[in-house]
Amino acid sequence: MNILKTILLFTLIIGLVNTTFAIDQKIDNPDSVVTQTNNELIVLKNLNDLIPLRNLSTINLASISLGKSTNEDFENSLSNYAKVSHFQFNTFSSKRMISAMASELNEYNLVVINTDEINQKIDQMILSIIKKNRVILHYFGNKKELGTLSCLDKIETLVVAENNSQKIKSKAGQLTFGGISCDGKLNEQINDEFIVGSGLSTEKIRLSFGDTESTEIDGEKLLKIDTIIQEAIKAKAFPGCQIIAAKDGHVFLNKSYGNHTYDSAANEVTQTDIYDLASITKIASSAAILMDLQSKGLFHVDSTLGKYLPALVDSTDYENLTLKQILTHQAGLVSWIPFFIKTLDDGQPSYELYSKLPSSIHQNRVADDLYMLSSYRDTIFKRIINTRVKTRKKYRYSDLGYYFVNEIIQSLTEQTQDDYSQMLYDQLGLYNIGYKPREKWDLKRLVPTENDTLFRHQLVHGDVHDQGAALMGGVSGHAGLFSSAQDLAVIMQMYLNKGIYGGDTLIDPKVIEYYTSSPFYEDNDNRRGITFDKPVRTGAGGPTCFECASFKSFGHSGFTGNLTWADPESGIVYVFLSNRVHPNAENKKLITMNVRTNVQKVITEACGFSTSTATDSLQGLH
Repeated sequence: MNILKTILLFTLIIGLVNTTFAIDQKIDNPDSVVTQTNNELIVLKNLNDLIPLRNLSTINLASISLGKSTNEDFENSLSNYAKVSHFQFNTFSSKRMISAMASELNEYNLVVINTDEINQKIDQMILSIIKKNRVILHYFGNKKELGTLSCLDKIETLVVAENNSQKIKSKAGQLTFGGISCDGKLNEQINDEFIVGSGLSTEKIRLSFGDTESTEIDGEKLLKIDTIIQEAIKAKAFPGCQIIAAKDGHVFLNKSYGNHTYDSAANEVTQTDIYDLASITKIASSAAILMDLQSKGLFHVDSTLGKYLPALVDSTDYENLTLKQILTHQAGLVSWIPFFIKTLDDGQPSYELYSKLPSSIHQNRVADDLYMLSSYRDTIFKRIINTRVKTRKKYRYSDLGYYFVNEIIQSLTEQTQDDYSQMLYDQLGLYNIGYKPREKWDLKRLVPTENDTLFRHQLVHGDVHDQGAALMGGVSGHAGLFSSAQDLAVIMQMYLNKGIYGGDTLIDPKVIEYYTSSPFYEDNDNRRGITFDKPVRTGAGGPTCFECASFKSFGHSGFTGNLTWADPESGIVYVFLSNRVHPNAENKKLITMNVRTNVQKVITEACGFSTSTATDSLQGLH
């Protein structure tokens, strides 16, 4: 296959990927600030309601540009929603060559074709593809020419555009996945089937992407963010960051700043780079899985730890703790155990426990040339269980209870947390989020964290920063997840949508309402949701987001320099990702400069909501 591509010199495969899925925002919502329906695109055929595409985990998608035009805006727009292989075919010298081109697509079960022109060769090419693949055709040329297409009756979905601008091509990609809805009608006749007034309606089921145009969002106010970030980078609060914000299911801000490190030759941050989420793992992985299991009746957060892991916690202080207590930091657990310290010998990793190479007994990668005994997992749980639980239950932030989440998931599903979460992400079309990043992405896309001089004695790059999660092989309930800001935004939008996105209900809305409430606030003054953080209230302690969002809002921060928040009242989703721990985790300038919350304040005000003073805090760095 590679030889064929070289000989023909017509195939350009771009490994771009980025899924955004998302939201089932009501199209007729009178409070929406976003123009939801597009009339510049016209859907003329849509058999079996193929678009907007659903069930993304079942689709292996190829995108093809036919002809001389390279439609990058269309291709990039598709890649915002799913993993797509992009091809361009612009040479059609013979039927044999056309057949060879079409054979390149045998591994795909759906092909999205776009072209600005219709001629005999393109007609033959489309016909050849249709013989083996389901086809969606986007046509950006003269609509009269479309009537000459001999395979018109065999195309499953047909979309035509009023013009061939880059903006309309971007919208066409969004239409395919339901980022925007469509209600366009033909103003001229193409043939006897497609007459004046023809045009089908489609619905919006995912995030849309654009800017503040056609919204009530104040784009001028958003320029303050550039100044905030530039000053923070200059002060070395962090080398770079990603920021994304959406309102009513429309992404109006999606920017990257700075570099991976302070080295002048370092990679610039791009929107598809991958950051260590740290404790945001709790809501983007653990919460997603547990809510999914609870929606299916396989798990309930009001049950005890002893119910799910009897062999592990029987006759211990942990046996009667409820998962709700654990996940709201209300269980009386100690804040932290530095497990790694007892694995060191004179300050260096002990090679009674570690190996420089992976083996049958050293399978947990901790860092370059450092693999931990797989059996050390048992030691970690013994240390947790042998640590007494306080009898007085009050809010105290602790990662310890989240170590058990990993075990519960495996016990209930016979899958690791890594595998089960990936199944959920695949449903959403997300491919820039997951555990064990070195196994999934090019190292150049992974943003390094700390130069660890205490434990690993190297720059942590592509391995989880959290020491405990590292000892667990990089997969844990409290840390270990990596993501781009955009993929995380999709998950937050799904939560904001009460579990509905991509046209499907993935999580029971009542379950999401329960997890994002504050079940212990009234009796124990604990603001926390179940896994989720909530805004501070009087006396509730330690804000991450202070009076910058409603009390119905929810989110979480991450020790490595991250924050994500969603507010049902304003409809705003916000994600800020950075590596403030590079090169030293003692760098607190991100917090002292209030960078994350100041950016959030600007976004909230630009969307027309008043805010009080936002305050970042040390307690917000989990």
